[in-house]
Amino acid sequence: MFDSLSLQQAISQFHFIRPLWLLVLVPMGLLFWLRWREANQPGWQEVLPKHLRQVLTIGEKGWSKQLPLKLLMVIIAMAILICAGPTWQRQASPFGEDKASLLVLLDSSESMLQQDLPPSRLERAKQKVRDLLELRQGGSTGLVVYAGSAHVAMPMTQDTKVFEPILAAISPDIMPAEGKFAEKTLPLIEQLLQGRPGSTVLLVSDGANPNTIAAFNAFFSDKPYQLMILGAGNRDVVSSAPADFASLRQLASEVGGRFIEITVDNSDVERLNRTVERNMQLNGESSMPWQDMGYQLLLPIALAMLLWFRKGWLVQWCVVLSLTGTLLAAPAVNAETIIASKAQTAEPAEQVTIWDKTVQGWWDLWLTPDQQGQRLFNQGQYLEAAKHFVDPLRKGTAYYYASEYKQAHRVFLQMDTDFGLYNAASALAREREYLAARDLLRSLAEKDTLSTELRPSVEHNLKVISGIVDEINRTSESQAGTTDGPEESFELSDDKPRTAEGADEQTAAELMIKETLNANEILGSNELADKWLKRVEADPKYFLRAKFQIQRNQSNQPKEGGELQQ
Repeated sequence: MFDSLSLQQAISQFHFIRPLWLLVLVPMGLLFWLRWREANQPGWQEVLPKHLRQVLTIGEKGWSKQLPLKLLMVIIAMAILICAGPTWQRQASPFGEDKASLLVLLDSSESMLQQDLPPSRLERAKQKVRDLLELRQGGSTGLVVYAGSAHVAMPMTQDTKVFEPILAAISPDIMPAEGKFAEKTLPLIEQLLQGRPGSTVLLVSDGANPNTIAAFNAFFSDKPYQLMILGAGNRDVVSSAPADFASLRQLASEVGGRFIEITVDNSDVERLNRTVERNMQLNGESSMPWQDMGYQLLLPIALAMLLWFRKGWLVQWCVVLSLTGTLLAAPAVNAETIIASKAQTAEPAEQVTIWDKTVQGWWDLWLTPDQQGQRLFNQGQYLEAAKHFVDPLRKGTAYYYASEYKQAHRVFLQMDTDFGLYNAASALAREREYLAARDLLRSLAEKDTLSTELRPSVEHNLKVISGIVDEINRTSESQAGTTDGPEESFELSDDKPRTAEGADEQTAAELMIKETLNANEILGSNELADKWLKRVEADPKYFLRAKFQIQRNQSNQPKEGGELQQ
């Protein structure tokens, strides 16, 4: 269902994908007028007196007069609208990088420790962020925390599992400066979202000051971002620092965003998720295709066509002929066929039955393999749909939805096009084959023949995956040589995904440690990850505290000429 703002956005986005089809309405209207005029010409019945004509003739009167013609015009008009392709939202891509981007601004000031929302406002806010991440399917998510200063706790990433230790470590005591200045997050918003249309900024706080409202109003006035505010607090519980929901509502009103108060159940998170996705569909990147909504008119057309089976409207034997033809064309199955099929396999689930063949024969009569695959795809049977699809793009997409990324990669390569290679790189990334995905995207980006529509997406994904590889390499290097004694080393298996180049671990020769510890081992094996984590003694809280302090010190260092870095 549309709320008022979504309905307003849908109306503003409404248009036809193929508007030239609407020109067909002109000759259709002309034919309708000619046929109507011909049907209303006086006939021999008009010669009879009125009292005799009413007794001796049978004819349609009132609204039912010329009913078949009226209904035919309605059906044709709806068919033309379907061909014109009405739409008001963009089509969501199966690949996560095309889905809604979300940046969470989490208030980490002292007031968030109030316990009117047990165990505290901050802990409940972090729980809601976790629940929101679980609902989101794909898309980039980032985390910025603020108090007296603002810092990037997690850059934009699609791997939501890495948020758990970071969220657990967030608390006011890791912030280098006290206060509640949400406006300090504004430069970081632009740095992380980079003007990406359809993105959403989620502010989680218990209040805002007038300077914050003025700064947010000026910032969002010319930015393509949606602002959502999640209010943390409980107005029904007495607190030494009551939540200021009035200021948050004023902020949402002036910026054109939405304010949602934290609820006991999951309704607030579900509403947030719907709004984030809806905003992406209405205001997303122009590379996302418009979704053809005209197909929804097929059902009323089918219902209207049922009236044509009435006597005098259409030949009634069409139904009988259709059913008879289907039965005659169904493949014949005898006892020998069933026995032979049973002899080939001992699994009852794989035995071919008369019903299975009859049903398959029925669909073969009316639908092509791609149409049968689309039917299964719409029902969520992605793996079965992939087995029916012939078109490589559809087959690869179905395998992608079914999480069969190796199969999807293989099929996308069969397209032998730049778009196919782009999709193949996405499948490799889902397999965590970041090196192969990066190399494939890099070769695409270096092509002079790459289309201008595809190039921005290729360059964006190349930048993201290269950043992932660099980050994994830095993580591997930071752990190289950190052991205090002999430690078991691990070999890199050739059959595991290559997430990064890795970093050599230099150790003393007398300790006989000569293996390599790289990011693949960290991310590819739970057993090795546990052993690696045993080497890490630092609490994420201390890491974040040091990181934020360094960032604050760097921002306070004067540039040449005495200016301070912002």
